[in-house]
Amino acid sequence: MAFIRIGLSVLLMCALAPGALRAQQPTVTVSVERHQQPGHLDRSKLHLLKHQKFSERSSRVATQYRLPNDTIPESYVLELSSNVHAEDFSYDGSVAIRVRVLQTTRSIVLHSLYSKLVKVEVRNANQLNIPISTVEEDPALETLTIRTDHELQRGIYQLTILFENTLRDDFGGFYRTSYNSGNEVRYSAVTQFQPVDARTAFPCYDEPGIRATFTISITSGVGTKVYSNMPIKSTTITGNGLKQTRFHTTPSMPTYLVAFAITNNFASTRLSLRGPPSSINMELIAPPTVTDTAQTYGLDLGGQIIRTVEQYFNQSYDLPKLDQLAVPDFYFAAMENWGLVIYEERYLLYDELTSTNRDKENVIATVVHEFVHQFLGNLLTPHWWSDLSLSEGFATFYEYYLSSMVEPSIRFKEKFTVEALQPALLFDCDINVRPISYNVETRTDIERMFDIISYQKGGSIFRMFHYALGELTFVKGIRRYISVNKGRSVTPDILFESLQVAASEDAVLPLSLDVGTIMRPWIFQSGYPVVTVTLSNGELTFMQEHFLYRGSVVTSDRTWWIPITYHVHQSFGTVQSQQFWMPQGTSQVSLEQGDLLDGFILVNPQQTGYYRVNYDENLWIRLITKLSSDPSIISPISRGQLLDDCFKLYYSGRVGANIIYNLLTYAENEIDAIPWSVAFANDNLGVLQGALVVERMAFEAFSRFVTGLTANVFNAVGFDALPSDEHETQQLRSAVIEWSCRSGSSECRTEALARMLNDLNGLAPLPMYLKYSVYCGGATIASPDVLETLWASLQSVNDYGQRLNVIEALACSESEQFLDDFLDSVFTNPIAGEWANILRAVYQKSAAGYEAYNRWIARNALQIVQR
Repeated sequence: MAFIRIGLSVLLMCALAPGALRAQQPTVTVSVERHQQPGHLDRSKLHLLKHQKFSERSSRVATQYRLPNDTIPESYVLELSSNVHAEDFSYDGSVAIRVRVLQTTRSIVLHSLYSKLVKVEVRNANQLNIPISTVEEDPALETLTIRTDHELQRGIYQLTILFENTLRDDFGGFYRTSYNSGNEVRYSAVTQFQPVDARTAFPCYDEPGIRATFTISITSGVGTKVYSNMPIKSTTITGNGLKQTRFHTTPSMPTYLVAFAITNNFASTRLSLRGPPSSINMELIAPPTVTDTAQTYGLDLGGQIIRTVEQYFNQSYDLPKLDQLAVPDFYFAAMENWGLVIYEERYLLYDELTSTNRDKENVIATVVHEFVHQFLGNLLTPHWWSDLSLSEGFATFYEYYLSSMVEPSIRFKEKFTVEALQPALLFDCDINVRPISYNVETRTDIERMFDIISYQKGGSIFRMFHYALGELTFVKGIRRYISVNKGRSVTPDILFESLQVAASEDAVLPLSLDVGTIMRPWIFQSGYPVVTVTLSNGELTFMQEHFLYRGSVVTSDRTWWIPITYHVHQSFGTVQSQQFWMPQGTSQVSLEQGDLLDGFILVNPQQTGYYRVNYDENLWIRLITKLSSDPSIISPISRGQLLDDCFKLYYSGRVGANIIYNLLTYAENEIDAIPWSVAFANDNLGVLQGALVVERMAFEAFSRFVTGLTANVFNAVGFDALPSDEHETQQLRSAVIEWSCRSGSSECRTEALARMLNDLNGLAPLPMYLKYSVYCGGATIASPDVLETLWASLQSVNDYGQRLNVIEALACSESEQFLDDFLDSVFTNPIAGEWANILRAVYQKSAAGYEAYNRWIARNALQIVQR
């Protein structure tokens, strides 16, 4: 073991050398909601979006994308007619918009894309027709300009547009979706308008800061059921197998929150909540293939969550209903349409017989996220997409914070640091990353705002100030922010004002400070600081600098107002907690500390602050010594934080490989899920594994180290669940089995293969949460025949997630024969895009896979080029 440890220290220095690091730094691609691949603790599949540069625009061009402010809508009457149930994907519509002219003009400009205009008419308040000179459509700007013969004076006008359109097939706008019922395909139609696709369904003023009421009616097949934001007002049979469904008028709202759906033979369950604080009718709608258990769980969960959110914000839900619709195909995990939340099925429906505990987590968190939006996002809305984080950042923070109230058995508050804050820190260390508030104009740049900066960084900043101002003060400010501004559009300054009122009332800030001053650098400036702590001659010094990875050609003098919290652990068992604000523009603060004796200092406990912490070598050694003797002396969140910070500090050249190595070895005594989820993340141990996979001897030495590192936790969690297991223990068990088996533990591999075969043969079915890791472990030593049988059995499976899990498990194989055949299958694989999953999985899993990939490239070079 000593030889292996000495060797690993060298491997760390080689694998994480500057050139290797830049090559192996994780490329992270993820969706913006809670999308996680089942069976993995792979952080890169949680919420990250790969870095995309925003297009450069001149101010002249930029202003063209925004509507002029000379007319605004006050109300819409929208009527649509669709025969989607009969597989007719065209639809007709009319929209009558009550328009207020704010200043004299000869044109009305609104948004429109894809609609074929049949008739356009403008009338004044006396219903007299206003002659129109031209109707101009601009597909590039996605606008419709109606020019009149004479000037329109200030006042009220009615704009009526008749149009034809087609249901889209790309999950945007008003689009079609389907499910199989026996041998029959049944079609339905649903909407996804955020951010800028309401204009593709009907002409409208499609900006988030423009609010109006909507009165909607939809004509559809008599066998369909139609839903929208508000309850049904009336239903009329119109003949020819059709009916018209009219809905009550909505409150004033932006177009992106408008929603409607035509469902074809969906099932539904209902729940009525009676006040106080409000009376709400709730309905869960889903395809008939969904189990009753899953529907009941989702409906009851929704009722519990809306009451939790109402109570926390001290604000009643304003609409009479709150429906939840699950559809097979949806672009996001879910969409918060006011009164009609739409989900991809797996983010609403949970059945303990067929779902994993990760699925349960995702369902709870997603419903909380969308219900928080009913207040922060719907009741009050960001004025423009530049400040999307005022909606999505809050929803991301509360997705974890309030979920912990809904389901206390799941450690949601702790998971925030692993699943949101640390991924945001990873992404946000490039000089080119945008700040939270960032001006955008074009469709492309608006869509790119739905990224880790708006969601995870935004949530992390709000969480930081939640704790920096104090939980009671922060929620007081948020409650004021909601109650004062409901029904309006908001900006960061409006948020600062409400938080300042609360901070002043509670006297939580020095008199010389205000909330706006300390929050603005975090909102309007990209990046974050690293705080370096040194202790010399009894003086404790804190230094801040912009954290950038090693190799950056740009230097930065950015600074922030940093809420510094630190604990001084004395050798005789006492803990002193200290707090202060490190000013922006100040690079160094020194405080009198005195002798620590055998104690240690922990800065940013619970990782409440959005910054990294480095220590001088002596302080690192003190921390590591205490961790090695008793990990529980520091909280699980902080243990995970130390691991994550230490890896990234090495990447940036701030600590040596010996510090990482010594810190990692403490994990031999670690049995908590939170630190292990950080260690296993593919931007930590995963980076090292990826860097070493290209060299078999180095990879095998690393694998032996991991086997030793995980031996105790593997023995602690084993393969079998215990009644006393925490929710997270199941996820830890899955991750530990995968890592132990892949690193070469013969005990793990033998047991995994036996359990995999028993599952395949129906003798002892595996719990869903263990399937991937056990199959991966078993695949490492399974015969090619067994693996070929497993691969063949997958051909009848259509579910993307299940297929991906089996592909990832098969890629754990170390059989040259099977890996060669598996890679060759990409030429005949009928599933679009699945070839990429196979190549990536085999390449990344092991040295054997890397070698097989290189053989495949050499063997098929000509065919690859030709394809």
